[in-house]
Amino acid sequence: MDLRESLAHAWVTIGVPGTTHPRTSTYVLYPEDGLPPLPVAVSQGDGLGWLGGLPTVGTGMTPDEWSHTTTPLSREGVERLLQTAGASAAFKRLPADLRTLSSDQELPRRLFSATDSYIDAGEHLEPVQGGHLLHLVSDSQWVFHWLAFIGDDGSTGVVCSAAALGYSDDAEDDGAPGGGTDEPVWVADSVAEFVWRWWADNYAFAAAHPDRCPPLSAPDWFDLAAYTAGYTAPGIELS
Repeated sequence: MDLRESLAHAWVTIGVPGTTHPRTSTYVLYPEDGLPPLPVAVSQGDGLGWLGGLPTVGTGMTPDEWSHTTTPLSREGVERLLQTAGASAAFKRLPADLRTLSSDQELPRRLFSATDSYIDAGEHLEPVQGGHLLHLVSDSQWVFHWLAFIGDDGSTGVVCSAAALGYSDDAEDDGAPGGGTDEPVWVADSVAEFVWRWWADNYAFAAAHPDRCPPLSAPDWFDLAAYTAGYTAPGIELS
């Protein structure tokens, strides 16, 4: 049984305006079979071309002075983590979407997070069944972390964990917030899918709260009402 088969499948995100979800919960879990369909753009090229066509949003999801940062999510940073871990995959053999997200330092500036989450590659690759996990995103309070799965066989995906996978056990002593210990959840079958759902959910939040969020742009073909209507199952409270 590989990692994808061994984990529960769902989407962990903010409570998306226009969907049914607990109003007292920052993050919710939406069942996998009740998610909006992916747009064609996610299956074209590296799946991130649509994002590169959007304007930046200030500093976006790049770390700020309050973020607990370690290794930048850059080609150099990821190569260093791969080498240190002795991973079988070289950077050039990683999935195209992960290579693009790591190489194009403007892409994080085109993403917005309603919870001040930020991008950081972590201190080390987390060894797991069939490969390693590479840290991608931390919630600002370390409530959750999202990590890319790098399979020894070339397989890929993204998981969400309450535990600070990819960081040392003494990270809290260095000023990092505390984390949980719940079992990780498989949230996407590719980095491109993860980035799309993240962007769309946070776009929906920003559109519903213009007094609290910066104005965001969307691809011409994006229909927000149709997107939120694609959530056909209610969200479940997490934290």
